Amino acid sequence: MVEIAYAAPSEREEVAQFMNTVFVKAKWDIDGWRRLVAGRWCGPEGRYAITVRDNGRLMGVLGLVYAERITAEGVRTTADMTSWYVLKDLRGQGVGGRMMALATSDPAVTVTNFSSAKAAVSVLERAGLEVLDRERLVWLPSELPKFEVHDDPLSLGDRITAKDRRIISDHQGLKLRHLAVETPDGLCVMVVYPQKKHDDYVTHEIMYLADQPLFARHAARIAASVLPAREAILSLDRRFAAPGITCDDVRPFATPRFCQKGLLHPSEIDMLYSECVLLNIKIH
Repeated sequence: MVEIAYAAPSEREEVAQFMNTVFVKAKWDIDGWRRLVAGRWCGPEGRYAITVRDNGRLMGVLGLVYAERITAEGVRTTADMTSWYVLKDLRGQGVGGRMMALATSDPAVTVTNFSSAKAAVSVLERAGLEVLDRERLVWLPSELPKFEVHDDPLSLGDRITAKDRRIISDHQGLKLRHLAVETPDGLCVMVVYPQKKHDDYVTHEIMYLADQPLFARHAARIAASVLPAREAILSLDRRFAAPGITCDDVRPFATPRFCQKGLLHPSEIDMLYSECVLLNIKIH
């Protein structure tokens, strides 16, 4: 009998081992899979995956990175989809659709997908996810006067907000840059993800932006201040761009970002608390 359910805490190692076996092209080892299912932001008893079992045998998984986020409307829960696989014996029987239906069934949870393969887009759309964003704004290095940049915002004490402190604390030890930029209008706190997507330069992806209007007023000088070399660009998803912002270029994503509609405003759905930062995935 085929059973589809949320994975129990006791199944974490089995799920990690299954992922390590079936995802043969993954660029990380079993420790990466363990990190993915560990529940870093939802605790050891929280949800982390959906499993498919046939007479007790594990036949499929859908990873879900749950987190509680501080938003303008209070604390809200998100779940980032990751690592979906069903063994061939059960394909073509509607199992994948049932897994997706369960993943998106909780009205109190906003499901996201930031790094889908092109082949999976139709599946996300059938599950009711909608396009969150299609393009990024880009800034190139420049010779503009630089602002002072703090690379340890937590050291600034009460100059940063409780929300910023929580976000930065939640993401310590990952391959991210936590920055606070001194502008004439105040401190601009941001979390940046450096990624080598192109042979000629490193993309510094803004994963979180505390004050979007402040960034918009000083975007070019902030870019000049935080980019570490000429062989780098600064990138910001369109939904985080406040009115009046200008940039050097606009570039489409290879595949759009997706999310469930309704609970959160798009400008609050950043790319932290996701598989991207846990596994150091290149974002399209």
